[in-house]
Amino acid sequence: MPLLCHTLLSGTVVVRKGDSLLLLLANRDKGDRMGGAAKRGSKRFMFLVAVVGYWMGLPVFLLFLSREIDVTLSIPLLPWAPAFSIGAALLLGSAIISCWCAVALYLRGGGFPLSFLPPVRLVQEGPYALSRHPLYLAFTAYLLGLSLVVRSPAGAIIVVPVFVLLWILYACLHEERVLARRYGEEYSEYKKDVSFFFRARRKIPGPSIVYAIVYVVGKAIVHIMYSVAVEGEENVPLSGPCILLSNHASYLDPVFLVAACNRYVRFFTTGEMMRTRVGRWFFNAMGSIPTSRYRVDSASVRAFLAALKSGDIVGIFPEGERTWDGNPLPINPTVVRLLKRSNVPIVAARIDGSYAIYPRWSSYLLPGRINVRFFAPSSSDQILEVLSRIRTNETGYTMFPRSARGLERLIWACPAEWTLDCSMNVHASNGTSVSLREFVSFLSREDFFRETDTLSSIGKVDLLIGGEELSPVASGEVVYRDGSLHVGGMSFSISEARIIRLEGKDRLDIGFEQGRRLRLVLHRDSPLKWEQFLHVKLGIEF
Repeated sequence: MPLLCHTLLSGTVVVRKGDSLLLLLANRDKGDRMGGAAKRGSKRFMFLVAVVGYWMGLPVFLLFLSREIDVTLSIPLLPWAPAFSIGAALLLGSAIISCWCAVALYLRGGGFPLSFLPPVRLVQEGPYALSRHPLYLAFTAYLLGLSLVVRSPAGAIIVVPVFVLLWILYACLHEERVLARRYGEEYSEYKKDVSFFFRARRKIPGPSIVYAIVYVVGKAIVHIMYSVAVEGEENVPLSGPCILLSNHASYLDPVFLVAACNRYVRFFTTGEMMRTRVGRWFFNAMGSIPTSRYRVDSASVRAFLAALKSGDIVGIFPEGERTWDGNPLPINPTVVRLLKRSNVPIVAARIDGSYAIYPRWSSYLLPGRINVRFFAPSSSDQILEVLSRIRTNETGYTMFPRSARGLERLIWACPAEWTLDCSMNVHASNGTSVSLREFVSFLSREDFFRETDTLSSIGKVDLLIGGEELSPVASGEVVYRDGSLHVGGMSFSISEARIIRLEGKDRLDIGFEQGRRLRLVLHRDSPLKWEQFLHVKLGIEF
């Protein structure tokens, strides 16, 4: 039935009598949206009141009570230096553990320890793999730290122990019964495996302390620096294994994905990122799954399947590396085969705008606009359709123009003076302008180097050889000729190369059989130029 609008009054469409059902539905939808917004606002307010009351109001009351006891019993204050030092350490530790608990509950359970925002699933990971009540333990350390900082003996030896006894009784007589009713047999099994107070474990599943801190800091940075719009967050499952598939244009893409979906996501990380001891420690703490680009990595596949079996969400960037120019990269066939073996829901996530805020050739971040869209879950036999959803040519927008420094690594064939605007359009000194993506498209033509048989580097190049570990072997101007690289008096045959990959913005890796590789570290030249040239000369597909 055609819908004839006669007037618009307060957002309500007045229609003919025969269309009264449509009017009712329109009004109800509007009411649902307003009611949903009001409900969310009410929950935020209640959440704020609960946090302030629990972490500020209650401690202030208990400290006041402690000081009254000190005065009444004429107990001298604790020595300043040791009491303050130990108290400050306890406060810092309790803040970190509390943050860990809150992040674990939110990312793994979708809620908080509040009656109006309860987790939708039983959280058994992170601190909840060590204790059934880690938040109470952290709060106890918090109270003890405050008592020491204000130098109150009564707080440390009377008030805090009494508080501990009270929360133990509350947990045993009320909270654990509520959890048993809510989660049933699952909670009974959990009680058998996890101690009431604390029991150390060698391997802790779920988000680590480092992950929790990075999540909180990253969430704050994203909120302050970027205008992020999220669509389809409900498409990411709250529980159970899942693969999160996304395009990759910036180092911050994992941060945007986790901040947008608010789930614990484990990402594949190349061995290059884990070369150093600090890198290995950090990415292992982040739950990353290490993988090698230059050999068949069966350990990586086993770790991937084990993560899915344990119910984790695994994030994959199927392009394998960050785009240089904002255009989508070819999908690695190995990734497609791996996805087809997964047999778990696959959620496509498309990130628009991350290229502009931190392109691969640049050295710094800029604030801008980000849009993250999560599509409905698909099965592994729909993988080609899923991959088509993450392809985007949207470069993005920044609040300030970006310096063109480093752009020569991308626009290597055009050494003129260029400037960039906030929409990543390239402007020449003669006044002409074009989008960066379109400008570099002609450099990607396969016939660009067809008539060129040799190539010399601009400036010095360092050569390194090895497998997982690389050792320097030569340095100087590099010349490619007849299937070999020549530097100084040395020659290195690369005719048997199987793969060519860019690492960072100044390194080019040439991979051979059995994981061997040759690395070029280009100080002034463009690794993108050398990659394209060697692909053409060696007949290696992109």
